[in-house]
Amino acid sequence: MNLKDKLRQALLEAKRVYDYNNVAVILKVDSDEWKEFQSKISDEDISAYETGAGREMNPHITVLYGIHTDVPDKDVEDLIETIKEPLIEFGSITSFTNDDFDVLKFDIESSDLVKLNKLFKKLPHTCQFPNYHPHCTIAYLKKGTAKKYIKEFSGVKLTNPEIKNFIYSKSDGTKKNYNLQ
Repeated sequence: MNLKDKLRQALLEAKRVYDYNNVAVILKVDSDEWKEFQSKISDEDISAYETGAGREMNPHITVLYGIHTDVPDKDVEDLIETIKEPLIEFGSITSFTNDDFDVLKFDIESSDLVKLNKLFKKLPHTCQFPNYHPHCTIAYLKKGTAKKYIKEFSGVKLTNPEIKNFIYSKSDGTKKNYNLQ
């Protein structure tokens, strides 16, 4: 592993402090395929603004970010225990933008994840986005650069992605993994 890769990995593993907790599904994808896919994104286009490293090396789909930190773990765990494996389908590669960067992502089609989002929204939470759009982030890019990757990756599909498990990420950086029922 070269120095750049070691630094990227260290940044990814560093505990970050967030304002809220979140629930996500961790995806099981072929790691060589994901790395090959990521390698096609130019380092010059990567934004380190939010994530430290810019590339999403742990593919996941957030179910809900914004769960208040004072919600007891048991309340979250009780909801997770009721979940059967959600059906997901990877769609097109698209992007969204904010004031600081572009987010390159796979759109995810899943009525099950939409239902789970509504379920977790019964817990005390803060959400800036009223409409839930499941997606799998590929990378955080410098503003205006996502368009070229949408075109370049048109038609790209991952080989047999599936849900590995659920993760409850707390605001202090700790994570709890839960197997599917």
